[in-house]
Amino acid sequence: MTQTDEVDVLSPEYDAGSRLSVREQVLDLLLEKVENDHYPSSAMLDDIERLLTPWRREDYAEVLMDKIRRDRYPSRHLIERAIRLSN
Repeated sequence: MTQTDEVDVLSPEYDAGSRLSVREQVLDLLLEKVENDHYPSSAMLDDIERLLTPWRREDYAEVLMDKIRRDRYPSRHLIERAIRLSN
């Protein structure tokens, strides 16, 4: 392997491209918690909506829709959040 072929794993450029941003990590964690919690808190859902990026709207919508679909009597606030995402 030549010097130019080696990848410097300690360089900031490598680090930035290989890891998720803190925002993405927090968003993934919160989405996972909401997915696994039968009654997710409004505060956690508010946090997700603050961190949400346009390309992650579908992920959040899918989590909400799965929760609404699985519950015999779904939470009104989950339905309202899903409706807001459709606008």
